Amino acid sequence: MKSRIRPLVISAPFGNYIQPAGTTPTLGTFTAAARPGRVIRVLKTVRRYRRIGAWVNKIGLRNPGMAWLVDRVESGKVDVADKIVSIHGFIDDDWRQLLEQASRIKPLAVELNMSCPNVGEIVHGESLFADAMATGVPMVVKLPPVRYAALAEQAIAAGVRAFHCCNTLPVPAGGISGKPLQPLSLECVAALRQRFGQDVLLIGGGGITTAEDIQRYRDAGANHFALGTKVMHPKYLWWHGSLEPLIAASRGG
Repeated sequence: MKSRIRPLVISAPFGNYIQPAGTTPTLGTFTAAARPGRVIRVLKTVRRYRRIGAWVNKIGLRNPGMAWLVDRVESGKVDVADKIVSIHGFIDDDWRQLLEQASRIKPLAVELNMSCPNVGEIVHGESLFADAMATGVPMVVKLPPVRYAALAEQAIAAGVRAFHCCNTLPVPAGGISGKPLQPLSLECVAALRQRFGQDVLLIGGGGITTAEDIQRYRDAGANHFALGTKVMHPKYLWWHGSLEPLIAASRGG
């Protein structure tokens, strides 16, 4: 599947702040209504478990709302033509509103975040994927690391041909990311590649910190690679040079 998405993707929410040349940042995740309190939720819930290479958070999609992004784009303050915009709806009306707003600003692609473990059960109508494809904007479905097969089948039936594997793993403290997520994400990538063949774009992510990690995802069947764990550090706000080896690895260099 051809795409203008670069091989290395910066996952949301890090793509809001970290946008190195040669990568595709993901903005968001945006919801229909503003959900304030990101900073306090970061301070209260984000924890690093160095021994196992994991992060746990319970941020819960705190963001300024999709209308904020639309205003920034339409006023010329933000350009989304080379960026993915991630969205999440709590109810069907949310999804409809978000898709309408996304189609207005025409991003490189829209990511349907179907799997945040910090906001409760994901609710969507049967027509969501068809409605999303009807916008004409390229769609990426971000899958959970478990029980993803039925969701992927529904998306494929509606014409979706791009998936992000995977979101964080639900645990009592919130969502766990990093190295413990990697085996599950690799399994998801391999399963989707085997099931759908070369007709799908697969973004593999979870615990990628080295070129060797990227190769593991490539071997499993991913053709794009998402960074979250690697950039979960303030230094990447001003120093992108250390990402160059991963950018090269994502291109096969």
